[in-house]
Amino acid sequence: MIRKKLEYSRETPGAADRELVVFTLAGSLAGAEPAYGFQDDVRQLIAGGVKKIVIDLAGVDRIDSCGIGILASLMWSASQAEAGMVFAAIPPHVSKLLQIVMLLDHIDHAPSREAAIAMLQRA
Repeated sequence: MIRKKLEYSRETPGAADRELVVFTLAGSLAGAEPAYGFQDDVRQLIAGGVKKIVIDLAGVDRIDSCGIGILASLMWSASQAEAGMVFAAIPPHVSKLLQIVMLLDHIDHAPSREAAIAMLQRA
């Protein structure tokens, strides 16, 4: 079986809030170059002063331990920079793994992209 490589896009959904960036992921969040490129892009935005980040995981069809590590490290990077980060639309199979490693207890997450954006705008 051929797994779909991770693809991601970045958007700033509203001109009213320049500090908000939404990443949309699709495919396999695993230890491969596309995932590390995504991690680097998010870290660069945080270092550049972005304070509100949504990571929409709805399209993630597979995640491994490296992918979990990437999500955990991004949360740590955001917290160190006092930036808000919310994971949105976590698929059940990803949610189950994040629960097993007890990461869901330590991350902000929302059922949809819209709910995640609303969480960050209230903060």
